[in-house]
Amino acid sequence: MATRLMTSDFPAPDVNRQVERLKAAPERGKSRCWVLRDDNRQHYHGLMSLDESPAFIELRWKPNKSGREQIVGYFRLYLAELLAANFIRFEHEDVAGKKVRVRFYRGDDGVIFIQSRTDRPALPIGQIVQDE
Repeated sequence: MATRLMTSDFPAPDVNRQVERLKAAPERGKSRCWVLRDDNRQHYHGLMSLDESPAFIELRWKPNKSGREQIVGYFRLYLAELLAANFIRFEHEDVAGKKVRVRFYRGDDGVIFIQSRTDRPALPIGQIVQDE
């Protein structure tokens, strides 16, 4: 089964104060590499500090633990703006602090979102399509 990355429509231009797609990893500064997997509930999440904003993520995807990794993209995340729009959340949801939980989720149609929980708003940032 072949897979392909579709980037042309994601993320939408009107959200560039929340997340931006980059052509390559930044030359300076810290960049994290996260891999989301379909066999891991189709998501990946981790903690980040608001002080890291803007944060840089190299996002990858693979279907399962032994599958081949594919680059989804390089992203600049504006954490305070994502938090204000409810796409990410504080680590302890009822307590403001410096730590936020950032979660990437791949939907059944292959669209990859930033979404703190399934009952919260979702921001599409990319798409991986599997050809049957």
